[in-house]
Amino acid sequence: MSSQPQLTVSGYRGIWGETLTPEIARRYAHAFGLFILSGPKQGLGPEMTILLGRDGRESGTDIIGAIIETLNTLGINYINGDILPTPTVLFAVRKHKYDGAIIVTASHNPIEYNGLKFVTDKALFTDENEVAKIKKYYEKEISNIKQKEIIHADKNNMSSEFPVPNFPREHADHILKNIDVASIQSQKFKVAVDMINASACVVDPYLFSQLNIELVPLNNIPNGKFTHKPEPLKENLSEIAQLVKSSGSDVGFAHDPDADRLVVIDETGTIISEEHTLALGVENVLSKYPNNDVVINMSTSQMNCDIAQKYNGECIRTKVGEANVVSGIIENQAIIGGEGGGSSIYPTINTARDSFVSLALVLELMAKRNQKASICVSELPKYFMRKDKMPVSGTLEKIYNKMKLHFKDAKTNELDGLRLDFSDSSWIHLRPSNTEPIIRLIGESKTQEQLDNLFIEVKNIMS
Repeated sequence: MSSQPQLTVSGYRGIWGETLTPEIARRYAHAFGLFILSGPKQGLGPEMTILLGRDGRESGTDIIGAIIETLNTLGINYINGDILPTPTVLFAVRKHKYDGAIIVTASHNPIEYNGLKFVTDKALFTDENEVAKIKKYYEKEISNIKQKEIIHADKNNMSSEFPVPNFPREHADHILKNIDVASIQSQKFKVAVDMINASACVVDPYLFSQLNIELVPLNNIPNGKFTHKPEPLKENLSEIAQLVKSSGSDVGFAHDPDADRLVVIDETGTIISEEHTLALGVENVLSKYPNNDVVINMSTSQMNCDIAQKYNGECIRTKVGEANVVSGIIENQAIIGGEGGGSSIYPTINTARDSFVSLALVLELMAKRNQKASICVSELPKYFMRKDKMPVSGTLEKIYNKMKLHFKDAKTNELDGLRLDFSDSSWIHLRPSNTEPIIRLIGESKTQEQLDNLFIEVKNIMS
């Protein structure tokens, strides 16, 4: 039996039948329902609507069923959108002004996992304070919950009476309104896409048809049966890389199961790192709208800051975590942002990581510049990135002080762990793990030799 996972700002994930069961799903749905009922509408369940979506995993239908039973008990209306990408759910909550959403997904985790993500009426994932409230409700025994906290709804208020909008088409149409569709259509691109038999399957065919693109699909049946490990890493994407080459496609894309991450494969079948997905989006947007700011996290590539500087914008860094980046974008009124995990957050279209927005921005960049994908990538600032980890020896304060004392000339930032920036544009970020007694090391330099030497120096200080 695995150790019990915890609810965080990234949601709850567990192994189906072990650390995630129908009862656990019911309890979390109940806790989220009480959280929603405690909001601005003063507990009026029949006036509330929660959207439900899932990433395609077979276990998702059982979990959705458990959630629906619970929402019925609480008297909260729901709309079951069935298979929906995570960014589509967030877009729909904002467009239709729903009171929240529950997304049944384990994101890029293996097939045996599933999970829950909670969305507020602001179309944002629950933040740390909101998660703490949900956890409080979860910890209460159901039998001890006061009757006044539950409002039973009349059967006529159940969502079975509600029409279900075409959420995927609405999402795609909004993307199309905010890019240069004519430029993309004129190129008559051929594009290969690995949808991993998950939620991207319900958006991609329509989106590409509207862009006059010949779609070469791979794993395009939304049955949740993954043909490879679902995390979109180079070692898992050999099939789509080969398909791009064999089909003569202009570019390829690979989604993760809930379609909030995207990897680009250029026309030669070369898999481009996820860091470049965001940088291509930033390059596109800032080239059209200069003098705007970008928000990224502390571990995201310096490419984005160089691009922002080129277009007279500022690059603002936040703590790691999508919710932190989104907050930073809103607070600073930035035009675009994201993390190195493979998607742009472009608030003009969606306030979330969105693989469909990201691929549209890449296609638009290729079309307007009349360039192959490989050329677009080659024109980005060039950096080498490395990720590693080390066991913690001593207190974090002691480790950080040793680093600052040794690297006296470096610019330091302790917003999230310790980040050291050097005059040659190299940097390294030391960040403690929340689940293991280790420190994660993420760094970048303009040459591999610089990067390797920096990691050797840091590890020598820590050991």
